[in-house]
Formats: sequence, structure tokens, C-alpha cells
Amino acid sequence: MERRLAERERPIKVEFEPESYVVAAMDDIFNLNSVLTFAVFVGISQASPGSRSLENRDECNAGPKMAKMLIVYEVLAFSFFLFSSLFAKLVKLLLSLNGKKFQIIKGRDFNFLHYMWHLTAMTSVIGIVLLMLSVVNLVQIQIGLYSCGSSEARIAIWGLCTVVGTALITYVLSLSIGIYGMLIEKT
Repeated sequence: MERRLAERERPIKVEFEPESYVVAAMDDIFNLNSVLTFAVFVGISQASPGSRSLENRDECNAGPKMAKMLIVYEVLAFSFFLFSSLFAKLVKLLLSLNGKKFQIIKGRDFNFLHYMWHLTAMTSVIGIVLLMLSVVNLVQIQIGLYSCGSSEARIAIWGLCTVVGTALITYVLSLSIGIYGMLIEKT
């Protein structure tokens, strides 16, 4: 009986495997980038010269500069998503090669794997911001210019910025917690 009590009082040791969490995070980033890349191509298909907005006033139609900026934001977002996805695959490759033993760049306080993870997360966030800017332009092309006072355009733009901004803050915080947890584990 005393032996059972002694076994129960012994603390349970929980093993933390940071590599498995990093692989899961890289898979999530890759999947997110894939979905958002599809949205990029939908946005590009909507940018056509001379398109009229749903607003019945000519001064509320977006000009060719806004359509050009839509394409610029879409192309840059695609570039950042592709960059992030390729780096996520590289991080997974380095982990599968046992990143602790396999160092591409050696330095006293430099860990190439951590650098790649930070770069992957950062480029994904930049891609999301650029995609949000392109959707703002798409709303103005389709519904009407924000400066015209179109209530529908304002609702769409404010709703988009609020929801995506909140999601982006949550995403950045979760990435920061993961990075902090991985750094704490190493020390």
C-alpha cells in the first residue's frame, strides 16, 4: 500500500519534443500559404481595365492605377507565400536530417534552423498583409471607392481589416510563443 502511495506522489515527467511542434507549425504554414495562393489567383482574375463598380456614380469607379496596384499586391503576396512555403519545406528537411548535428552555417550564437523558422513565419505574415491590401483594392474596384462614401465598401474594408488584423495578431502571437518555447527548451 505504501509503495502505491509513493508511486502516486512521484511527479510525472513530461517529455517535450520541440522538433515535432516545429514540423507541425511548418505544415500549418505551408497549408495556409497554399490556400492563400489560390485567393491570389482569384484576385488577379478580377483586375480588368475599364471595369465599373456597383456604385452608380462615375466618380466612384476605380481607375487603372488601382487595378495595377491590385496586381502588384497579388504578385508580391504570391511571391512571399511561395518563399515562405519553400523555406518551410527546408526547415522540415533540416529537422529530418537532425538539425542539431547538421549545421549548414556554424556560429557561436547562430542557429540556422531558428533563422529559417523566423524567416518562414515573417514572410508568411508579409504575404497575408499584402493579400489583405489587394482585397481592399478589389473591394474598391468592385463596389466603389472608399473615398466616395460607399457604405458597403466601408463595411467590407473595415470588416476585412478587423477580422484579418485580429487573426494576424493571433497568428503572430502563437508563432512568438512557439519560437519562445523552442528557445527556452534549448537553454
